[in-house]
Amino acid sequence: MSQSKRFNKNSFVIQGSILAIAGILVRVIGLVYRIPLTRILGDEGIGYYSTAFDIYNVLLLLSSQSMPLAVSKIVSEKLEKREYKNANRVFKGSLIFALILGVVVGLFAFFGADWLATSIYKSAPSALALKVLAPTLTVVCVLGVFRGYFQGMGNMVPTAISQIFEQIVNAFVSVFAAIELSVVGITTYKAVHLAPPKTDKVAYAKYIQGIATSKASYGAEGGTMGTLFGAIAALIVIAIILWRKNKQFKVQMQSDTNHTLDKYPRITKILTFTILPVLLSTTIYNISNLLDNPIFQNIMHKMFDMTTSERAGHWGIYSGKYRLLTTMPIAIAAALSTAMVPSLVRSYVAKNKEELTNKVNQAFKFSMIVAFPCGVGLSVLGLPINQLLFGVENTDEVEIFIMMLFSVFTVVAFSLSTISNAILQGIDHLSIPIKNSAISLGIHLVVLPILMIVFRLSIFGVVIGDILFALVVCILNAFSIKKYMDYKHDFVAIFIKPFIAALFMGVAAFGTFTLLILFTNNNIVSTIIAIVIAVMVYGVLLIKVKAISEEEILDLPKGTTLVKILKKVKLI
Repeated sequence: MSQSKRFNKNSFVIQGSILAIAGILVRVIGLVYRIPLTRILGDEGIGYYSTAFDIYNVLLLLSSQSMPLAVSKIVSEKLEKREYKNANRVFKGSLIFALILGVVVGLFAFFGADWLATSIYKSAPSALALKVLAPTLTVVCVLGVFRGYFQGMGNMVPTAISQIFEQIVNAFVSVFAAIELSVVGITTYKAVHLAPPKTDKVAYAKYIQGIATSKASYGAEGGTMGTLFGAIAALIVIAIILWRKNKQFKVQMQSDTNHTLDKYPRITKILTFTILPVLLSTTIYNISNLLDNPIFQNIMHKMFDMTTSERAGHWGIYSGKYRLLTTMPIAIAAALSTAMVPSLVRSYVAKNKEELTNKVNQAFKFSMIVAFPCGVGLSVLGLPINQLLFGVENTDEVEIFIMMLFSVFTVVAFSLSTISNAILQGIDHLSIPIKNSAISLGIHLVVLPILMIVFRLSIFGVVIGDILFALVVCILNAFSIKKYMDYKHDFVAIFIKPFIAALFMGVAAFGTFTLLILFTNNNIVSTIIAIVIAVMVYGVLLIKVKAISEEEILDLPKGTTLVKILKKVKLI
């Protein structure tokens, strides 16, 4: 393989890595700013903030979440055919489509905020925060088109840069606005309501609670302001990047010899029929998480008489600790998927079967090289990592320990299902992930209550149910990929070798932690050193078992530097 080809910016492995690094950085920033925000808002304020975001996320899922993928797919098809003018028209037509859709959904969220918050979610004070998030829906819809346009070109850098800027602005504005508007909430309530005499204890207690609720509600509104300003900042950044590249795009369009220009009604039709299957697939694939909460709450309340605080405690450990940690490595698979779709589309349109098969192999292989060590690492070091990050109490230790043992299955199954969904979308079989996800969801909804009621597994039933959902998606997608691509997994290279390296890494990590905690009795030092040793051991073992070749290392960002280092230490 030539150097120029290897370092071609259209390499989805490199582009996926860039997006994955940006995604990890964004999540770290998000984790950091949530600490002061939680302290400012308190439990009540965070409750209103979270409820507003639950409504926002549903509307986001139904409007703009599938926009980048749909636009990137259509643009990459046009570029493969060298229809540069039509690719530009797709971008313009998508902007109009997104603006109309975003305004409609945004207006619904704004004017329906009181009804949604009060009638559906039984949380009237959340309406203020939702009204701030309403215009964000419009901005994010348009932002999705810009990101999809660049992704269709195989360039993930603008998306990565805009995501980082978005989160930085979000962090600063959220914290600052939450502080300022919390004060406004107190002042506003006091201006409208006269303080009753302290002798009337009931009325005075209501007055104090009213101040607290007003403070929390306005504070939550301030917290969501960061999301709006972050999205605007991201849109400005990516628009500037597009403007700077405008001359390059004009040169490409001048070289376009195609005289048949797509009309905008046709572009709208193509966009609609591309978005709908992706939207349905994304909704069905993600809705299991939304349904698990009410299923768990109702069963544990009605069948086992578990109190509200107990249910909240179990769900908090699952969603706030277990799911938070396991979704980090899954996000890398999602980034790789985003980068892979336009690359697969080009190979598929060009009818280059060999190239298509190589790309699918690469996608599966690199996702498993990441998923296995992350999953095994979380399984063997789950408890000390939780103690390091969250200061786990003794009462939670057994529950978290059992949950973390499932990490390797969760990370691997969801990484595989995410990658396989993207492959099917890339080879123009958009309806297959919908069907497979729907079958998996049906099985999940039948099995989950059985696990909780018959086997009395409580929150562990939710963990196992989620793994089963992703596993069924993986199996069904594997049959579909084999059917439509005549593809067979290189089982040893993709699964066995990374698993062996991860297994020995897990033994090294657990052994290192056990010895260090015995001698130092310091969880922070022991955990960090164990993780560092694990990374080093895994890297060496990957090369020793020949799970990754020199050529594949060169395909990675800074691959040349890595190869030079590895040659110096005589690993290759």
